[in-house]
Amino acid sequence: MTHKTRLGPIAIFLVIVTMVITTLAVLTVATSNADITMARRFADVTRIRYGLEAQAEEFLSNVESSGGAGAMDGVTVTDGGYEYTAENEGYRLEVAVTGPDAAGDYGVTRWKLTKIWNASDPMNSIWPGN
Repeated sequence: MTHKTRLGPIAIFLVIVTMVITTLAVLTVATSNADITMARRFADVTRIRYGLEAQAEEFLSNVESSGGAGAMDGVTVTDGGYEYTAENEGYRLEVAVTGPDAAGDYGVTRWKLTKIWNASDPMNSIWPGN
């Protein structure tokens, strides 16, 4: 007696399994690449923000140690204290400090980090607002 093995159903099953595994592998690679891109963007923005905050901390240190802002760029003397603005790669940090009170302390009245709007940025054309 000879037995014949039918390969039809097994071959179809193996083709389907291979297609599913291939699809999952492609999705894994695409997701990994997107994660790397987003992590690099986040690292760049974090580096910029920390750089701006370091400049602002230097400004605060100069104000507190010397009783004035010194010769830093971006410092404006106001009626009640000082204002400092730092910009880097499309981000702006604005810091306002009130002058010394009776105890000799300074008060931070504004610490505002913003992204500078750019009309040519492709992200600004996602929704026109109509």
